[in-house]
Amino acid sequence: MRVLFASHRYYPVPGGTERIAQLLAEGLVARGHEATLITELEPGTAASQVLNGVDIVRLTTRRFAGVRFPAGYLRLLRRTQADVFHVQGNRIWCADFYFPFAGRFRWRQLITGHGFYQYAINPRRWDRWYFERYFPRILRAFDCYVCDTDHERDQLIGWGVPAEKLRRISLGVDLGEFRQRPPPPEELRAKWGFRAPRVAVYAGGFFENKRVDRLIEAVAPLAETWALVLLGRDIPGSPYDAAHCRALAAARGVEVHIPGAVPRSEVVASYFAADAIVGASEYEGFGVAIAEALAAGRPFVAWRSGAIPELAATGGGVAVTSVPEFTEALGGLTDPTAGRAMGAKGLAAAPEWSTDAMLGRYVELYGRLAELGPRR
Repeated sequence: MRVLFASHRYYPVPGGTERIAQLLAEGLVARGHEATLITELEPGTAASQVLNGVDIVRLTTRRFAGVRFPAGYLRLLRRTQADVFHVQGNRIWCADFYFPFAGRFRWRQLITGHGFYQYAINPRRWDRWYFERYFPRILRAFDCYVCDTDHERDQLIGWGVPAEKLRRISLGVDLGEFRQRPPPPEELRAKWGFRAPRVAVYAGGFFENKRVDRLIEAVAPLAETWALVLLGRDIPGSPYDAAHCRALAAARGVEVHIPGAVPRSEVVASYFAADAIVGASEYEGFGVAIAEALAAGRPFVAWRSGAIPELAATGGGVAVTSVPEFTEALGGLTDPTAGRAMGAKGLAAAPEWSTDAMLGRYVELYGRLAELGPRR
């Protein structure tokens, strides 16, 4: 089976979509199939190479008015042989420059949009037209749309996409990362230097949709018991950046540790050193950090977005809709026994939310589409 992928960016560039594309492409090769991936040419990368068995072709893109224009994209697609074409993302060059021509290709094709960020956060009139009217029409040319969450599926149905065209496959966590023996948690906790006996860890960055300020407000009534570790990249200049959150924590009497972006090994070690994993996102395409809480066997409390309600249904955590609800749920985890019981339920459910489970479901879908043969 030959599967062609299009991803706006790819390894070594970090990012969620990039990581999913890599896992799928390399997983296919490991199972004896062929995988080719088209992406953007990044500084220091080669225009073509084979990496871990995946044939990678990188295109030069030119920016105009904030849009990336890929050179030779359609010509490359026309001369590439594949049984299945899988587009990753929406409102990005690899999707938008293919959509008008999708009906002209004979291969079976599917798309994984990974949610609708532009529609959820400060949508303009153009965004609403794109997702509510243009996007559903474009999807008629595709054999399948893969939804990361039930929420994404419900949105598409609300826009008129037939339910039979949709397939739900959750993103996955690499459980191998969490099977390695972590450093003693006492070392990290000593480094954090909190007076509060309980620690909640957030990983995700200080972005507009993440609403880290809500975490601080929710922890404030529990400040004598709970402290916060806030991990991730900062984007200065917003009301939710690290400087604003640090000032808010000082004003509300919440102990915080904000080290910025840290190595992945430290993120995982922080999960194991935590008493709870937390999130306050107004919008998530999925919410991988909360799925990672299951893999670490740690309870979570998070706002109801993305896959959080589905993850909470495992018994591994609590989905909330307000600051008072969050405070109450985190307060319930002050008892270590309650936290351990919730974490154990999440750990038992973790294999269903793993990269292996995700890859198996995608490979089955690719095979089913390939068996249909070329479109007429």
